[in-house]
Amino acid sequence: METPRADAGAGAPLGVKGGSVARARAVLAWWQLTRAGRANARFGAAGGGVLTGGIAYAALFSVFAALTIAYTAFVAVIGRDAQLRQDVLRTVSASLPGLVDSGSGDGLVKPDELVLGAGLNVAGLVAVVVLLLSATSALAALRTAVRAMFDERSAGGNVLTGKLREVAGLVGVALAFLVSAVLGLAVTSAAGWLLRLVGLGAGVGVATTVLGFGVALVVDAATFVLVVRVLAGIHPPWPDLRQGALICAVGVGVVRLLGTSVVAGGARQNAVLASFAAVVTLLVWINLIARIVLLAAAWTADPPAAVAGAAPERPAGGSTDVGPAVVSEAALRPRPADVADARHRPRRPRWWRRAPRSERG
Repeated sequence: METPRADAGAGAPLGVKGGSVARARAVLAWWQLTRAGRANARFGAAGGGVLTGGIAYAALFSVFAALTIAYTAFVAVIGRDAQLRQDVLRTVSASLPGLVDSGSGDGLVKPDELVLGAGLNVAGLVAVVVLLLSATSALAALRTAVRAMFDERSAGGNVLTGKLREVAGLVGVALAFLVSAVLGLAVTSAAGWLLRLVGLGAGVGVATTVLGFGVALVVDAATFVLVVRVLAGIHPPWPDLRQGALICAVGVGVVRLLGTSVVAGGARQNAVLASFAAVVTLLVWINLIARIVLLAAAWTADPPAAVAGAAPERPAGGSTDVGPAVVSEAALRPRPADVADARHRPRRPRWWRRAPRSERG
């Protein structure tokens, strides 16, 4: 009985080595056909890495303008409550670490520096317009990137509608910070009062942490829906949008729990980057958050699998053994005929317009 010939270089039988390679190819082909694999392929084919870098770069120059406008409006309207103001600053500091000094003395800017000093005159109005244009640059980059995840290369409207969407996105993000702070304060205060009332005061800290994470999860999911539907102008099916919002909220929540010491700890230990570690940390943080948002958007887009019935090309020599096919982004795109059929296919009526089952025949 002959034994399998051993590979002199690897020291393993050729049969075992070939079987391992085949299994690895099969696993790779299976992964590329899953929804997560297709979303990752869309992210890579659309240049997700470059887009996240552009978002982080634009955000670095627009975040101060956005905070100035939002914090000035907040102080002018409801900023007299010292506790609410501190909670808002704490929420901003948790979402953009190292940016605002919330009392620990390690932020780039102090809250008082974010309030516009000019009144309602020409200089003040010009300052607001300039800050508004600067603040929307990051949202414009985010809008383009999210649309790319849905394979939408067009701008989705004219310049005016695009700018209005960016302003609406800016207002929505600012409201998300405010709602997160208000809900967090209300929920944690109510939970602490209730636990002390029933004699479980020792568990207030754990309950506060869990409830705070839950509030942030809901707000992050709602913000993702705002980004996709309002900012990007995409209207995916609600089940897909719900899944993407949950993925985004969980991913951002995990990053927030890990903190800057894990996400960008190398910047503080690097002698070259230590002098401006806060800026580097902010760049890395925004880049990671943008990557999570775009991957969740690619999941929501649910890129189609390879076209059924497409026969693989025969290799030179006439052999039909081509192995597992590698699914590329071109194969993931639907055929033009399928897209045309889908566009002209009559929509299913809403649930409140459907006839009863007894009348459908």
